[in-house]
Amino acid sequence: MKQQQFEAQHQQLWQRFDVLLAKQANKSQNNAKASYGFSQIQQPLRTTSGYEFVQQYRIICQHYALAKQRHYSPQLVQSLYDRVMAGHQLLYQRRGHIWSKIYHFYSHTFPVRLRAHANLFWLSLACFLAPALLMGWACFEHADMLYSVMPDEQVRIMEEMYNPANEMVGRDSSRRSDTDIAMFGHYIQNNIGIDFQIYGMGLFAGLGTLLSLVYNGLVIGGVAGHLTGVGYGETFWAFVVGHGSFELTAAVISGAAGLRLAQSLFMPANYRRLDAFKIAGKQSIELLIGAASMTFIAAFIEAFWSSSNVIPDMVKYIVAALLWILVIAYLLLAGRSQSTAGLTTLKKSRSVKGEPS
Repeated sequence: MKQQQFEAQHQQLWQRFDVLLAKQANKSQNNAKASYGFSQIQQPLRTTSGYEFVQQYRIICQHYALAKQRHYSPQLVQSLYDRVMAGHQLLYQRRGHIWSKIYHFYSHTFPVRLRAHANLFWLSLACFLAPALLMGWACFEHADMLYSVMPDEQVRIMEEMYNPANEMVGRDSSRRSDTDIAMFGHYIQNNIGIDFQIYGMGLFAGLGTLLSLVYNGLVIGGVAGHLTGVGYGETFWAFVVGHGSFELTAAVISGAAGLRLAQSLFMPANYRRLDAFKIAGKQSIELLIGAASMTFIAAFIEAFWSSSNVIPDMVKYIVAALLWILVIAYLLLAGRSQSTAGLTTLKKSRSVKGEPS
């Protein structure tokens, strides 16, 4: 059976399952308010909708297995996988307090959601990285090029912040007396604000997000090339390399989140645009929360590690390399073990029923 026929035949059942999933999730949350800590394994509710949910969950599992076996599109396989995992959590997993939910979000939901929309991540990365590299090279060769994207006063402040003669690298004269804690709050406010701006511009058909990524790429690349060209590269790179892995990656993920909003308007799949936008809103918020968390970590590193004059530059570079490896490994590998466990459970359930896996 072709994928279009498969989707047309089962689309109504999938949408009905989404409705039942939302109802069961709401009931589960209401029941959880009356208990504290970990409860017993959740049993299907003894209601008509509960029995229907269990029945359709089994069918969804079959559809997911068929979609993988027939090598349907990754988007269809991922959407069915999301339904299988959401249903599995409601039926079998234990309900925990807020800390277990937070752990599950960062260990599974966020990285898996990002990999499901890897195409948007790569598009966001290209729109950010290409202008940054080009502008960085141009400003390295011609220092005056930076004035085309930044006013004179801001260029002066940047040169003052990373001048080797500056005792407090990374701070201008107006913030020279600020404590590390005060700078920590400043970095959070400024950088997370940029993430939210990049994301929010996705409401303008994605063009705002793309322009924000290009502009930030031009500015960041231009500043890096300019400061390196005028001889401030040693202090600049030693300062930014430590927190760059979290901060820059978070900006790109925020762009992917904004593009996810726009995607629902142009590619609603088999949903109405309003329904597609609601689904995209939930998924994009998950990406934004993950990006903001990474920016929070970057602000902590920037305030208490990058600005330190005691730590040798070589140590900062080594730690920066380890942090880049950590970020990449987390985004590529986190949540895969849980996904494998879900597939194993699915195969076992099908073998018990005598169905082909």
